[in-house]
Amino acid sequence: MRNIMAKNMAQVTFADVMGSCDGKQDIDCSNRGLTSLSGCPEKAMDFNCSGNKLKTLEGAPKKVKGDFNCSGNLLTSLASAPAEVHGHFDCSHNQLISLEGSPIFIMGDFSCEGNQLETLKFENNDSDIAGCPGVVEGDFNCSRNHLTTLDGAPDIVGGDFDCSDNQLGTLEGAPKKIQGDFDCSNNQLLSLAGSPDCIGGDFSCNGNQLASLKGIPQEVSGNIDCSDNQLTSLKSPYKKVRGIFNCSVNQLTSLKGAPAEVDAFLCFGNQLQSLKGSPEKVKGNFDCSGNKLISLEGAPKKVKGHFNCSENQLSALDSTLKKVGGDYICGENALPFDEKQVRSQCHVKGNCIS
Repeated sequence: MRNIMAKNMAQVTFADVMGSCDGKQDIDCSNRGLTSLSGCPEKAMDFNCSGNKLKTLEGAPKKVKGDFNCSGNLLTSLASAPAEVHGHFDCSHNQLISLEGSPIFIMGDFSCEGNQLETLKFENNDSDIAGCPGVVEGDFNCSRNHLTTLDGAPDIVGGDFDCSDNQLGTLEGAPKKIQGDFDCSNNQLLSLAGSPDCIGGDFSCNGNQLASLKGIPQEVSGNIDCSDNQLTSLKSPYKKVRGIFNCSVNQLTSLKGAPAEVDAFLCFGNQLQSLKGSPEKVKGNFDCSGNKLISLEGAPKKVKGHFNCSENQLSALDSTLKKVGGDYICGENALPFDEKQVRSQCHVKGNCIS
């Protein structure tokens, strides 16, 4: 008898905490120690049950006209989740091993970040059934899981797609077109095969094991970050990048194949001995620090932002670089350079830092 009473006392239902709700307004039952959603209305506007101790969504509203947030619980399944969510759906930071039960269509953002997902599919004995929404009109975030593949990912994503911090060995299964940013950083990618064809925002593939950019999206409208890989080549389809091109911390010995025009260009932390192949037009900063440069030959003629060639092996500053719109940074080289030497070689609008 005592054990039964203790068990009942441990149960904290929605009805216990919230009483009776008609569902005609937003419902926030977050961080209330709930173990059950028993007593919820059938419908709700925004519904927030995050930060509780829920192991199941049984009893949740069937239809939510706004956002549905069940993040920060103990869920291992999305069974009994609302069939319709007209806003954002957030099931992040649970213990989900499957997305079975998630709504098929999400009009806002969908986040399953920080779970234990190994796949985006739900498998049964008969066939593979999509375990996550087929269409997400906002952002899709499946980062910080244990995914090895993107099979089962939404066909259409209207915003950003974030699959960073997983164990992806391939991008096969990714949507072909992303309206916003695409982030596949910090995975185990050896190739970019399977990347979206077109990305409307930034593309981040940093922190992988890429030796080349083969398979990179044909069109990227924002920044490109391929830093912290094992790149030995920059060969890509890009002549112009409408943002920052970051190829720093790789194994580059040549800049051949780099875009001809960029907003900013970061190639620090490589093994460059020459700047041949550098972009011809740089609208922002140019950072080639921390390489093995013995010459600045091949540098752009004009850099509108800062120019940083520090921590190399330079004994002279002779180059085609004639104008720097920001600071000229050249410390920690084979020889020290003073301001007079810098300004005799190049018109510097900012400071000379040596």
